Amino acid sequence: MKLRFRLGLAAAIVALGGPSLIATSHAADYRMLSSWDQNYPMRKLLVEPFIKAVADGTKGSVNIRLSGPETVPPFEQLQPTGAGAFHFLFTHGAYHFGTTPIATAVEAFSGGLAEWRKAGVREELSKHYNQFGLTLFGLAVSTPGAGYNIILRSPVKPTGDLQGYKVRGTPTYGGVFKMLGASPVELPPAEIYTSLEKGLVDGAAWPTFGIAPYRWNEVAKFLLRPAFGTTTQLFFANTAMWDKLSAADRDVVMKEVAKAEDLYTKLYNEVTAAEEKELVGKGMTVVQMGDAQKAKLGDAWSDGLWELTAQKNAKDVDVLRKFGVAKALAK
Repeated sequence: MKLRFRLGLAAAIVALGGPSLIATSHAADYRMLSSWDQNYPMRKLLVEPFIKAVADGTKGSVNIRLSGPETVPPFEQLQPTGAGAFHFLFTHGAYHFGTTPIATAVEAFSGGLAEWRKAGVREELSKHYNQFGLTLFGLAVSTPGAGYNIILRSPVKPTGDLQGYKVRGTPTYGGVFKMLGASPVELPPAEIYTSLEKGLVDGAAWPTFGIAPYRWNEVAKFLLRPAFGTTTQLFFANTAMWDKLSAADRDVVMKEVAKAEDLYTKLYNEVTAAEEKELVGKGMTVVQMGDAQKAKLGDAWSDGLWELTAQKNAKDVDVLRKFGVAKALAK
């Protein structure tokens, strides 16, 4: 019933506002969804400049109008884009884990943007997403080991771990939590502040930027280091639309998304460094996990992701992991 409703919604949106997927060689408006609203730094710093550059480079032939989660909720955006109600999508794999875990699993890979490009990671993922009517044309990657971190109400234990601590986090953090001895607690972002304030949780795991806007520094005074993992940003196109774009327009889009990929790694480092400085200035203290925990951190993150995603789709995750092993990006 839900699938029929979403398909009907997709068709209605196309009928009401989307450009025809048949006639795309002339100037037209294209609809792009973002899984984040305007408060998300990368939307303003990465996506909006990409959209402008594409419009300029194609001389208005590819004009993209951006909508956010106020139009379609983040966890429901993959299907209408694949169905053609929207033509582009800027998102993260966690938002469509229920459909496929592959973009979550890929964050278990080692290496950065240069290594992933050389290995053809984006092309490998895109083959998987073709079954959903999508082409992955852009894959931005953070600096390895800089993707995620944990904030705490109390310092790390003398043993260097978080034994007995309750820490908010999604299942993707499971391997790290297990290694540190923390008990996971799943909470939506809207409940993190109050839960930290009341001591219902002792900490929270989150990407390495985005803490300050939520003011969690007011109720959690410690930044646990080192950070860990790689985080990605995905640029999808509806495949039917993508195949009908002129070669010249596709070339412009690919040129500009490559610039966005390069910029993401640079911006990620700059934004996280600036936010950490801001948080320390507001009273947070950087603390280190133990040396033994540091030595296990990378494997704990990757192993946890492989285990989690294999539970969802063992066959496709195994294919991706073997690809990563062959390219020296996975164990």
